[in-house]
Amino acid sequence: MEDPVKDIVPLIHTLTQAIPSKQKEAVENYFTPNAAFAHPFCKTGSWEIDLFDLNSRWATLMIYQWYKILSPRIDLEVLSVTFNEDKLILYADIHQHFRLWLVPFYDADVRFTTCLHLAEGDETGPVSALTKRFENRYRRTTSSKSSYHDVPNGINGEPVKLYYITLQEDLYQTSEWIKFLVPWGVGATLVATWQFYATFFCILGSIILYPLTMWKEKTRADVPKQILPPRRFVDD
Repeated sequence: MEDPVKDIVPLIHTLTQAIPSKQKEAVENYFTPNAAFAHPFCKTGSWEIDLFDLNSRWATLMIYQWYKILSPRIDLEVLSVTFNEDKLILYADIHQHFRLWLVPFYDADVRFTTCLHLAEGDETGPVSALTKRFENRYRRTTSSKSSYHDVPNGINGEPVKLYYITLQEDLYQTSEWIKFLVPWGVGATLVATWQFYATFFCILGSIILYPLTMWKEKTRADVPKQILPPRRFVDD
């Protein structure tokens, strides 16, 4: 990706809604060979097997293609994108409808955050993995040659800086991932009920043990009285 914030939206739609050949092209072009994938229900880890020419990126592709088999029609919207350039982490807030074609009226209406860890590089691949062995494997396993050799040069002939995905983490609230296992609103209702009960006992426990809170307030001299900076009010 040359511009992660701009490029991630069409990439997400390609990975989740495109035909298998386009899914394969997207994974091979935008993920590093040892990229990892983490989800509440599956995880690849980061690995490469030279003997069989397999890697965790291939496993990630298999997950996406199985995802499409289970739900041929997926409605998905990227609500917002945030890029932490210092940490090289891209966050995408996503809302999707996941429908199992085998189960009538099944519709997992979920919202989650995808956290993408990136590595900087250029048209030859990620800088963090530019050993000779890695570079040769990267080009050999990529189906689209244009993704590395036809990238326009930057200023004064310098290569354009590109970003590659090294880890994808799909982060779901409990009230969201339960919709996959217990659909039709039943699972979400059970979780919400439990959460309200837990909140009630938090409040009850805090009230009952309030003297303990005050005792800690007076005896813990090692704890700073104020961690956050003081709030400044601006007069109108």
